[in-house]
Amino acid sequence: MKGVMSFLRHPRSLFTHMVALLVGAMLVAKFASWTASLDDKAATVRRTHIEETLLRIAATSRVMDTLPREHRSDTLAAIRARETRYSVDDAPSIPPDYRLTDPQAMAVRDRLIDILDLPPSAVQFKMWNRAENAEPSWFHNPWAAIEPVEMGMKFSVRLDDGQWLNAVNRRMVQPTVWSSTSTWTLLTSILMVAAATFYISRRLSRPLRDLADSADRLGRGEAVPALETERGPEEVRRAANAFNAMAARIRRFVDDRTRILAAISHDLRTPITNLRLRVELLDEGETKSRMLETLDELRSTVEATLSFTREELGEEAVRADLSTLVESVCDDFADTGHPVHFSAADRLPLICRTSSLRRAIRNLIENALAYGGTARVSIRSDGAGAEIIVADDGPGIPEPDMERVFEPFVRLEASRNRRTGGVGLGLSIARSVVRGHGGDIRLSNRPDGGLDAIIMIPIVTSPDKEGIILRKAA
Repeated sequence: MKGVMSFLRHPRSLFTHMVALLVGAMLVAKFASWTASLDDKAATVRRTHIEETLLRIAATSRVMDTLPREHRSDTLAAIRARETRYSVDDAPSIPPDYRLTDPQAMAVRDRLIDILDLPPSAVQFKMWNRAENAEPSWFHNPWAAIEPVEMGMKFSVRLDDGQWLNAVNRRMVQPTVWSSTSTWTLLTSILMVAAATFYISRRLSRPLRDLADSADRLGRGEAVPALETERGPEEVRRAANAFNAMAARIRRFVDDRTRILAAISHDLRTPITNLRLRVELLDEGETKSRMLETLDELRSTVEATLSFTREELGEEAVRADLSTLVESVCDDFADTGHPVHFSAADRLPLICRTSSLRRAIRNLIENALAYGGTARVSIRSDGAGAEIIVADDGPGIPEPDMERVFEPFVRLEASRNRRTGGVGLGLSIARSVVRGHGGDIRLSNRPDGGLDAIIMIPIVTSPDKEGIILRKAA
């Protein structure tokens, strides 16, 4: 029951939204029509009661005309009902000068005259009910129609021998508000609305879901096939066409940028190599050392800039184990004598671009080693996402600079030389890679000293859903 109430309060999918809206609208419409029909139901019940009473009075009057006077009292006592009392008298119980003013009562009296085929002077009638004493109001309350009403009718019918059949009928009249037919009608309507909604929402949600999945994959840098443009309503087809055009433009832009980067890489590396060869021919001295150092810095800057811009866009996403991937990066550092420690974790399969993710983790570890001396790496997961924590014992980062360090070429300590501190692209590249996987990187100073660099990445494990063609990870 709790789940149903949560579904009604917070519908999530298009189908649940449409079902909730259409069923709600149908129930409101049903309630409104049912409320509007209460007066008709009450009027129908009262008309039926009046007609039955008139026929009974007419039949009793005909029976009395066929009986001698001495047998009439006994016969009326035998046919007396709880709701109707009869008597045969020499005078009418309704005064002859009584005049009807209510149109409904006048219509009932005319109906009785037609049934008995008597002159108007031979029939006297009076009708009342409890509603006649109600105070008038400008607002009509339809709910009052379902309340029990005591209807009263008084008859005086002249018999053939001059005596009068007097009768009084009192009955509590209440219409049937709900019935099994109404229940089945409501259930059938709800089922039909749900079936129609399911069909409509399927036609709408499938292309929208494909559009959302393709947009998510395109944002992660994956190759996205063109969406079908012949499914769904006009608005959905237009959105699919617009997405296909946007994806094609982005792909052309990426391809053009890749070609330009390849040309820049060739054009820059060649003159740098030529310069280095020429410098090597110079005599040994301080000038030669500085020139070689400058060339090395220039080469490092070019390589780092190209790496940051390229982000390995051509790499294919594959299924891998996150724990094994992180452990292998840590082992590479440990094998070269760096103080990098990894806390073993359970297997955590996910789909990722392994080379890019390795580079992001490696950049964070290098940053921890450069500024903290050691790096402690651990993994934690809640099933939906994972966090890779790289902790160091360095001085930390001032709070105002927490975001600024992710900007390209930003180095907080200008005194460090580039051979140990890099060119200021490590964190920028790491965040770009992680965001390409749908995650992010957060930095946090520990109260006892040191910095935690936390990679937050969602766990994507369904290649069919993501449309990823898997290959064996290296």
